[in-house]
Amino acid sequence: MKKRRFFADALQHVYFITRDGGVLFYTTSDRLAFYTLVSVLSKRYGVVVVGMCIMFTHVHLLVRATDLSQFRLFMGQLLKALSKIICDDRSLRGPLLKRPFGSAPLVSSKRQRSSLIYLYNNPVEKRLCTKAIEDRWTFLAYYGNAHPFSAPLVLKTASRRLRDACRLVTGEAAAGRYMRPALVRGLFRDLTQTERRQLSDFIISRYAFIDFAAAVSLFGSFDHLVRATESTTGQEFDIGEEWDPTSDVAYREMTRMAAEAGLLDNWSLLHLSAGDRAMWARNLRVATGATEHQVRRFLHGDEVPPGKDRDGRDKRSGAEVIDNEKE
Repeated sequence: MKKRRFFADALQHVYFITRDGGVLFYTTSDRLAFYTLVSVLSKRYGVVVVGMCIMFTHVHLLVRATDLSQFRLFMGQLLKALSKIICDDRSLRGPLLKRPFGSAPLVSSKRQRSSLIYLYNNPVEKRLCTKAIEDRWTFLAYYGNAHPFSAPLVLKTASRRLRDACRLVTGEAAAGRYMRPALVRGLFRDLTQTERRQLSDFIISRYAFIDFAAAVSLFGSFDHLVRATESTTGQEFDIGEEWDPTSDVAYREMTRMAAEAGLLDNWSLLHLSAGDRAMWARNLRVATGATEHQVRRFLHGDEVPPGKDRDGRDKRSGAEVIDNEKE
């Protein structure tokens, strides 16, 4: 087994993905729950998180630990807890995450800057936004701003439902407890779309843990950091990330379709019969332009619609069958 490289107090670029490469975070609730988990465990084990980016299928972290045992303890507990939370929530069995996770030590400030830019630009490269600061899940927009994606929240004038939700979040954060996806879904259930955005920003701000000061110090100022993300894509260093040039917009559209069809209720999406999965695979491809590979990742299944091979190509013509209709 390859020995994990580690240098004390150096930044570690961490990358992990599901065992089958499939979608891990389908909804805002999933991502917020994971965010609170990282918040609680990083504080519990004394690990500094300098940057984080949550994507549909994987996560990037830049963390600093004092020694290898602290780093292993934090990552071990994080991945163990995440696997249990997701499997319990979705009634799944078996290994969830690919092991071992990828990591690479970043000793020089040049490498640290490049990796941080790379982390921030994940959603840009996947065409989910045009600038890293525009994506909620890079968390870059939360530097000095508690509500970058919603209207300011004034609890005195907010609805009772939203006030109650904020009160619960405040209590959980103060007690050092992370929030499970089902709890976040429950808080969202009776809120308007505007209130959901406000609550999302509230949760991220209440559980704040990312050391933006350390990130900014690498660039001299926040403006320089933002400009750096806009002028270069950065570089990853030996974390074992799979290169996939396709856009992630298809995942967003497939999630919308699944939600509208009720397939995310009780996670029936992940427990379809073979026939229903093949039917949905065809429907998703036609409606979103997703590749066959993306559809398999979304459904976590290996079934391929009749007439197609595993690369998503029509067996009769050899041409890739893609519907280019976009949002």
